[in-house]
Amino acid sequence: MRNKLVRRIALLLSVAVMSVSVVACGGGKGDAAQGEETTLTEEEYEAKAEELGEKLNSAMTDASSIDPNDVEAAKEFISGLKDPFIEFGSLKAPEKYAAAHEKFKSGCDAMVEYLDMMVTAMDSGDIDMEKMTSLITTIQNDFTEGASMLE
Repeated sequence: MRNKLVRRIALLLSVAVMSVSVVACGGGKGDAAQGEETTLTEEEYEAKAEELGEKLNSAMTDASSIDPNDVEAAKEFISGLKDPFIEFGSLKAPEKYAAAHEKFKSGCDAMVEYLDMMVTAMDSGDIDMEKMTSLITTIQNDFTEGASMLE
């Protein structure tokens, strides 16, 4: 079962990396003025998206070195994956990316919930497959839709 969980994480990370890379590579270098202090410029947002993509690529590499029988290491790895999604989801996107970011935020929130469920499942052995499947669908759909809004 643990091997399956690691493979699922790798799949979801792949979807997230591909979707976020569209923001990092797409988008022009507009001169958007900051509406609020917390609103990022287009360049800052693109840099944050690129940073998230790099963190996820690094995490995918790190995942391959985890011993599937080392439950504590797997739980620590899974818990650590949440931070980049929480950070990216909490960004205040510039107008150009606002609609797409709402989709990315929803996908990030679903990813964090999914990762929490995985850690809980590793502790208890109980898996709510219906909920996990629903979260996977949300993650895939929201990242895909967000990326398509940027094309």
